[in-house]
This record gives sequence, C-alpha cells and structure tokens, in this order.
Amino acid sequence: MLGFLSARQAGLEDPLCLRRAESTRRVLGLELNKDRDVERIHGSGVNTLDIEPVEGRYMLSGGSDGVIVLYDLENSSRQPCYTCKAVCSIGRDHRDVHKYSVETVQWYPHDTGMFTSSSFDKTLKVWDTNTLQVRSHSVIHAGVQWHNHGSLQPQTPGLK
Repeated sequence: MLGFLSARQAGLEDPLCLRRAESTRRVLGLELNKDRDVERIHGSGVNTLDIEPVEGRYMLSGGSDGVIVLYDLENSSRQPCYTCKAVCSIGRDHRDVHKYSVETVQWYPHDTGMFTSSSFDKTLKVWDTNTLQVRSHSVIHAGVQWHNHGSLQPQTPGLK
C-alpha cells in the first residue's frame, strides 16, 4: 500500500490504479460477523439488501421468492451473540407481493417511511413502511433488473 501511495505522490501511478487496489484489498478482507445472525425468512436466495440511512437500524431484503422482509438490526437482548429479528414481511400471501424475483429494494432517500422494490415481474413499487401497502405501482415493459433513486430531489409543493 505504501508503494502505491509513494508512486501516486510522485505522479507515477494513475489514481484509478490506487483506487482499484484499495477496493480489492477491502473486498478480500471482508468476513461474516460471527456474533450477529439474521432470522431466516426467505425460502430461497436473497438478491438484495439495503440498510436505512438515517439510524442504520432497519434492513430490507428482497429474495428470489418474491418476498420482501424488514429486519430490526438493533441488539435489544444486549447479549454478545444475537439474531436480528424480522419485524414484518411481504410474503407470498400478501396481495401486493411481487410475482417473481425481487431484484432491488431501496429505502426512499428523503423519507424512511417509504421504500421501493423492483422485480422481474416488470414492476417498480413504492411501499409505505408503516402499513406495508403499495403507494405507487409502475409497470416497466422491458423488465426491471435494478433501480436507483438516490439522485431524486424532494419536490416542494407549488414549484416546478
């Protein structure tokens, strides 16, 4: 690492090279937390996760079974080893469940009372976190593999 920094400082290395090397080092250093587990709700693979950005307390997961689960990451037991519990889920029996695999779940950037999900069923849904009801539903004819609303700006009523 020091060699990369020295070469970069001397102008011998491209900044992108250092960035890639550091990203690779960090990825290779990842490991699972041995003290924390997550309650298993999905019947098959998990495709997407998103932790709410305000408190970092709640996590959404979307699975290949079409199910969306909301977890509480807080250690309320105060035990060193604990399992994060599912607060609620949008399961197969929910009327608005995705028909196919959920590819992306994401907290709404300006209001954690909402989140979005997209699926191979060609839909993008905006959910009310408190009621687990769909607030908005869009059909995307080409299908949805990923969505991002991080660049959306809140709208001020009366302004265009």
